Amino acid sequence: MEDKKPLVSIILPVFNSEKFLHFCLKSLIRQSYKNIEIIAIDDNSKDNSFKILKSFRKQDKRLHVSKNIKKYGFPVCLNRALKKAKGQFITFMSANDTSLSQRIEKQLKYFKNNQKAVVVGVQCVFTDQNNKKLNKSIFPEKHEFIHKSLLSGLSMHFETAIINKFLLPKDILTFKENVYPFFYIDLFMRLLPYGEFANLSEFLHRHRKDTEFQGQSVNYIFSIAKLWLKSLTISDYRLPFSNLFAPLTKQA
Repeated sequence: MEDKKPLVSIILPVFNSEKFLHFCLKSLIRQSYKNIEIIAIDDNSKDNSFKILKSFRKQDKRLHVSKNIKKYGFPVCLNRALKKAKGQFITFMSANDTSLSQRIEKQLKYFKNNQKAVVVGVQCVFTDQNNKKLNKSIFPEKHEFIHKSLLSGLSMHFETAIINKFLLPKDILTFKENVYPFFYIDLFMRLLPYGEFANLSEFLHRHRKDTEFQGQSVNYIFSIAKLWLKSLTISDYRLPFSNLFAPLTKQA
Protein backbone atom coordinates (compact mmCIF):
# COMPACT_ATOMS: atom_id res chain seq x y z
CA MET A 1 0.00 0.00 0.00
CA GLU A 2 1.30 3.46 -0.86
CA ASP A 3 2.35 5.91 1.86
CA LYS A 4 -0.33 8.43 0.84
CA LYS A 5 -3.65 8.08 2.59
CA PRO A 6 -6.00 6.06 0.36
CA LEU A 7 -9.72 6.73 0.21
CA VAL A 8 -11.96 4.37 2.19
CA SER A 9 -15.56 3.98 0.99
CA ILE A 10 -18.07 3.10 3.71
CA ILE A 11 -21.22 1.47 2.33
CA LEU A 12 -24.29 2.15 4.47
CA PRO A 13 -27.69 0.63 3.53
CA VAL A 14 -30.57 2.18 5.48
CA PHE A 15 -34.17 1.11 6.05
CA ASN A 16 -36.40 2.45 8.84
CA SER A 17 -33.31 3.04 10.97
CA GLU A 18 -34.16 6.32 12.71
CA LYS A 19 -33.74 4.87 16.23
CA PHE A 20 -29.99 4.33 15.99
CA LEU A 21 -28.92 5.99 12.73
CA HIS A 22 -27.59 9.18 14.31
CA PHE A 23 -25.31 7.17 16.63
CA CYS A 24 -24.03 5.22 13.63
CA LEU A 25 -23.30 8.34 11.58
CA LYS A 26 -21.57 10.12 14.47
CA SER A 27 -19.25 7.16 14.94
CA LEU A 28 -18.32 7.27 11.25
CA ILE A 29 -17.71 10.98 10.82
CA ARG A 30 -15.63 10.99 14.02
CA GLN A 31 -13.21 8.38 12.72
CA SER A 32 -9.59 9.36 13.34
CA TYR A 33 -8.84 8.37 9.75
CA LYS A 34 -10.29 11.27 7.77
CA ASN A 35 -9.99 10.28 4.12
CA ILE A 36 -13.34 8.52 3.92
CA GLU A 37 -16.57 8.73 1.98
CA ILE A 38 -19.86 7.43 3.37
CA ILE A 39 -22.30 6.24 0.72
CA ALA A 40 -25.76 5.84 2.23
CA ILE A 41 -28.65 4.36 0.24
CA ASP A 42 -32.07 4.70 1.87
CA ASP A 43 -34.33 1.85 0.77
CA ASN A 44 -37.53 3.94 0.75
CA SER A 45 -37.80 4.19 4.54
CA LYS A 46 -41.17 5.17 6.03
CA ASP A 47 -39.68 6.83 9.11
CA ASN A 48 -37.27 9.80 9.47
CA SER A 49 -34.17 7.97 8.29
CA PHE A 50 -33.71 9.99 5.11
CA LYS A 51 -34.23 13.28 6.99
CA ILE A 52 -31.48 12.25 9.39
CA LEU A 53 -29.18 11.42 6.48
CA LYS A 54 -29.81 14.78 4.83
CA SER A 55 -29.21 16.58 8.12
CA PHE A 56 -25.82 14.90 8.56
CA ARG A 57 -25.04 15.58 4.91
CA LYS A 58 -25.25 19.32 5.64
CA GLN A 59 -22.68 18.85 8.41
CA ASP A 60 -20.22 16.65 6.53
CA LYS A 61 -19.77 16.61 2.75
CA ARG A 62 -18.08 13.21 2.93
CA LEU A 63 -21.56 11.76 3.31
CA HIS A 64 -23.38 11.00 0.04
CA VAL A 65 -27.06 10.10 0.28
CA SER A 66 -29.78 8.88 -2.05
CA LYS A 67 -33.20 7.27 -1.65
CA ASN A 68 -34.83 4.49 -3.65
CA ILE A 69 -38.28 5.19 -5.12
CA LYS A 70 -39.45 1.84 -3.70
CA LYS A 71 -38.07 -0.86 -1.42
CA TYR A 72 -35.59 -3.11 -3.26
CA GLY A 73 -33.83 -4.88 -0.38
CA PHE A 74 -30.30 -4.69 0.99
CA PRO A 75 -28.45 -6.55 -1.81
CA VAL A 76 -29.69 -4.01 -4.37
CA CYS A 77 -28.82 -1.10 -2.07
CA LEU A 78 -25.34 -2.49 -1.49
CA ASN A 79 -24.72 -2.92 -5.21
CA ARG A 80 -25.93 0.59 -6.01
CA ALA A 81 -23.65 2.03 -3.34
CA LEU A 82 -20.69 0.00 -4.60
CA LYS A 83 -21.15 1.48 -8.07
CA LYS A 84 -20.79 4.95 -6.55
CA ALA A 85 -17.79 4.06 -4.39
CA LYS A 86 -14.45 5.60 -5.39
CA GLY A 87 -12.30 4.23 -2.60
CA GLN A 88 -9.35 1.88 -2.93
CA PHE A 89 -10.69 0.23 0.23
CA ILE A 90 -14.30 -0.78 0.84
CA THR A 91 -16.12 -1.44 4.10
CA PHE A 92 -19.75 -1.90 5.11
CA MET A 93 -21.81 -0.64 8.02
CA SER A 94 -25.12 -1.48 9.67
CA ALA A 95 -27.24 1.55 10.52
CA ASN A 96 -27.82 0.01 13.97
CA ASP A 97 -24.11 -0.26 14.81
CA THR A 98 -21.29 2.00 15.93
CA SER A 99 -17.53 1.85 15.45
CA LEU A 100 -14.84 3.16 17.76
CA SER A 101 -12.99 6.18 16.40
CA GLN A 102 -9.72 4.38 15.62
CA ARG A 103 -11.25 1.37 13.88
CA ILE A 104 -10.48 2.29 10.27
CA GLU A 105 -7.07 3.78 11.10
CA LYS A 106 -5.92 0.59 12.80
CA GLN A 107 -7.22 -1.65 10.03
CA LEU A 108 -5.39 0.38 7.37
CA LYS A 109 -2.21 0.17 9.43
CA TYR A 110 -2.55 -3.63 9.31
CA PHE A 111 -2.94 -3.52 5.52
CA LYS A 112 0.18 -1.37 5.22
CA ASN A 113 2.21 -3.91 7.18
CA ASN A 114 0.66 -6.99 5.53
CA GLN A 115 0.73 -6.68 1.76
CA LYS A 116 -1.07 -10.00 1.14
CA ALA A 117 -4.13 -9.06 3.22
CA VAL A 118 -7.35 -8.75 1.21
CA VAL A 119 -9.86 -8.56 4.12
CA VAL A 120 -9.35 -7.31 7.69
CA GLY A 121 -12.03 -7.31 10.39
CA VAL A 122 -12.09 -6.48 14.10
CA GLN A 123 -13.54 -7.88 17.30
CA CYS A 124 -17.07 -6.85 18.34
CA VAL A 125 -19.10 -6.18 21.43
CA PHE A 126 -22.64 -7.47 20.94
CA THR A 127 -25.59 -5.67 22.56
CA ASP A 128 -29.36 -5.92 22.51
CA GLN A 129 -31.71 -3.23 21.21
CA ASN A 130 -31.52 -1.48 24.59
CA ASN A 131 -27.73 -1.29 24.38
CA LYS A 132 -27.31 -3.92 27.09
CA LYS A 133 -24.08 -5.84 26.61
CA LEU A 134 -24.67 -9.49 25.66
CA ASN A 135 -21.21 -10.85 24.89
CA LYS A 136 -17.95 -10.30 23.02
CA SER A 137 -16.61 -11.92 19.88
CA ILE A 138 -13.77 -14.40 19.86
CA PHE A 139 -13.08 -14.27 16.14
CA PRO A 140 -9.88 -16.00 15.01
CA GLU A 141 -7.12 -13.60 14.02
CA LYS A 142 -5.18 -15.65 11.47
CA HIS A 143 -6.15 -16.55 7.92
CA GLU A 144 -6.01 -20.33 8.27
CA PHE A 145 -8.56 -20.33 11.09
CA ILE A 146 -10.84 -17.74 9.47
CA HIS A 147 -10.75 -19.75 6.25
CA LYS A 148 -11.89 -22.91 7.99
CA SER A 149 -15.01 -21.37 9.49
CA LEU A 150 -15.92 -18.56 7.07
CA LEU A 151 -19.07 -20.25 5.76
CA SER A 152 -20.34 -20.83 9.29
CA GLY A 153 -20.46 -17.06 9.84
CA LEU A 154 -18.55 -17.44 13.13
CA SER A 155 -15.12 -16.25 12.03
CA MET A 156 -15.77 -12.60 11.17
CA HIS A 157 -18.38 -9.87 11.53
CA PHE A 158 -18.59 -8.88 7.89
CA GLU A 159 -19.79 -5.34 8.53
CA THR A 160 -16.49 -4.57 10.27
CA ALA A 161 -14.33 -5.91 7.45
CA ILE A 162 -12.34 -3.64 5.16
CA ILE A 163 -11.68 -5.03 1.68
CA ASN A 164 -8.48 -4.27 -0.21
CA LYS A 165 -9.52 -3.63 -3.82
CA PHE A 166 -5.85 -3.51 -4.90
CA LEU A 167 -5.76 -7.33 -4.86
CA LEU A 168 -9.10 -7.98 -6.56
CA PRO A 169 -10.19 -8.36 -10.18
CA LYS A 170 -12.62 -5.78 -11.49
CA ASP A 171 -16.34 -6.23 -10.78
CA ILE A 172 -16.00 -9.06 -8.24
CA LEU A 173 -17.56 -6.86 -5.54
CA THR A 174 -21.23 -7.58 -6.20
CA PHE A 175 -23.99 -8.96 -4.01
CA LYS A 176 -26.33 -11.69 -5.20
CA GLU A 177 -29.99 -11.70 -4.18
CA ASN A 178 -30.51 -15.44 -4.64
CA VAL A 179 -28.44 -16.24 -1.53
CA TYR A 180 -30.39 -13.94 0.78
CA PRO A 181 -29.91 -13.55 3.73
CA PHE A 182 -26.34 -14.86 3.41
CA PHE A 183 -25.20 -12.33 0.82
CA TYR A 184 -22.21 -11.23 2.93
CA ILE A 185 -20.98 -14.80 3.36
CA ASP A 186 -21.35 -15.40 -0.40
CA LEU A 187 -19.27 -12.32 -1.27
CA PHE A 188 -16.49 -13.00 1.22
CA MET A 189 -16.20 -16.63 0.13
CA ARG A 190 -15.58 -15.38 -3.40
CA LEU A 191 -12.72 -13.23 -2.10
CA LEU A 192 -10.85 -16.16 -0.54
CA PRO A 193 -8.63 -16.94 -3.56
CA TYR A 194 -7.24 -13.40 -3.77
CA GLY A 195 -5.42 -12.91 -0.49
CA GLU A 196 -5.33 -13.44 3.24
CA PHE A 197 -8.08 -12.74 5.77
CA ALA A 198 -7.38 -11.40 9.27
CA ASN A 199 -9.11 -10.03 12.35
CA LEU A 200 -7.54 -7.54 14.71
CA SER A 201 -7.52 -8.51 18.38
CA GLU A 202 -9.01 -5.19 19.48
CA PHE A 203 -12.71 -4.57 20.19
CA LEU A 204 -13.44 -1.68 17.83
CA HIS A 205 -17.12 -2.19 16.94
CA ARG A 206 -20.49 -2.47 18.71
CA HIS A 207 -23.17 -4.54 17.00
CA ARG A 208 -26.84 -4.48 18.02
CA LYS A 209 -28.44 -7.85 17.53
CA ASP A 210 -32.03 -8.15 16.33
CA THR A 211 -34.52 -10.94 15.70
CA GLU A 212 -35.50 -9.94 12.16
CA PHE A 213 -34.32 -13.20 10.57
CA GLN A 214 -35.56 -15.67 13.15
CA GLY A 215 -38.46 -18.02 12.35
CA GLN A 216 -37.57 -18.58 8.68
CA SER A 217 -35.23 -21.55 9.11
CA VAL A 218 -36.47 -23.53 6.08
CA ASN A 219 -35.48 -20.80 3.63
CA TYR A 220 -32.27 -20.20 5.56
CA ILE A 221 -31.19 -23.81 5.41
CA PHE A 222 -31.91 -23.93 1.68
CA SER A 223 -29.82 -20.79 1.03
CA ILE A 224 -26.86 -21.84 3.17
CA ALA A 225 -26.89 -25.34 1.67
CA LYS A 226 -26.50 -23.78 -1.79
CA LEU A 227 -23.51 -21.83 -0.51
CA TRP A 228 -22.01 -25.00 0.93
CA LEU A 229 -22.24 -26.71 -2.46
CA LYS A 230 -20.64 -23.69 -4.10
CA SER A 231 -17.87 -23.68 -1.49
CA LEU A 232 -16.74 -27.13 -2.64
CA THR A 233 -15.46 -25.52 -5.86
CA ILE A 234 -13.49 -22.80 -4.02
CA SER A 235 -9.88 -23.79 -3.35
CA ASP A 236 -9.71 -26.60 -0.79
CA TYR A 237 -12.68 -25.36 1.18
CA ARG A 238 -14.28 -28.22 3.12
CA LEU A 239 -16.74 -27.29 5.86
CA PRO A 240 -18.61 -30.14 7.59
CA PHE A 241 -22.27 -30.08 6.57
CA SER A 242 -23.34 -30.06 10.23
CA ASN A 243 -21.72 -26.63 10.63
CA LEU A 244 -24.22 -25.10 8.22
CA PHE A 245 -26.69 -24.53 11.05
CA ALA A 246 -24.38 -22.17 12.95
CA PRO A 247 -25.34 -19.01 10.99
CA LEU A 248 -28.98 -19.44 12.01
CA THR A 249 -28.00 -18.37 15.52
CA LYS A 250 -25.38 -15.85 14.56
CA GLN A 251 -25.99 -13.47 11.64
CA ALA A 252 -26.93 -13.06 8.01
